[in-house]
Amino acid sequence: MQPAPTARTAGWLHRPLPRERPHLTRCTKILCSAFLTLLLVAGVLLFVAYLAVRPHRPRFHVTAFSAASVQQAGAGAVLLSGQLSIRNPNRDVAFFYDRLYMSVLYRQYGAVVKDHDLAGGAPMYQPPKTTTPLAFEGVAVPAGPATADMARAAAEAGGGAVEFTVKVRSRIRAKVAVWGFHWHPLHVDCDVAVGPDGQLLPEARQKRCDIDFL
Repeated sequence: MQPAPTARTAGWLHRPLPRERPHLTRCTKILCSAFLTLLLVAGVLLFVAYLAVRPHRPRFHVTAFSAASVQQAGAGAVLLSGQLSIRNPNRDVAFFYDRLYMSVLYRQYGAVVKDHDLAGGAPMYQPPKTTTPLAFEGVAVPAGPATADMARAAAEAGGGAVEFTVKVRSRIRAKVAVWGFHWHPLHVDCDVAVGPDGQLLPEARQKRCDIDFL
């Protein structure tokens, strides 16, 4: 049998619970509502700003390309010259590019030109709604198996075509007003082809390049 509660114990058992404080509850609800409202307004403003800016990727094109002495390539080097154009189609977004490097790939021989500096080997800023040319001239492909294969391809009956892949790599960062975003790796692939005279074929002119940010 349990002992009977004493007067002291009975008083503790029947002590009333602390009263709720209505004014604190109201303040907490008001603060929570205000915070959620601010969060919602900020989200809507960011969404509207994104729709207004609507950023687009830059566009790369090959506007000129030549392979000098490609028919005589078996006896010497081939000199590559040309120009790429970068178009920033955005109205309010500017782009920053880190150093731009160009490589040229040819068939199974891989990179016959590797990491050639474009834009003078310096970072580049591109304002909105502008087109920036990137020229290169006299980039040599040393005489060897690759140049001998180019000469054979150019000498094929019916006017052979010599096909290359121009690759550009860099890092890119977008800027809207005073806000700048993170750097992203940039990889560009451009397929080009020259005829027996070493000049860019019409079907390869102004061809849009593939671009990847991975």
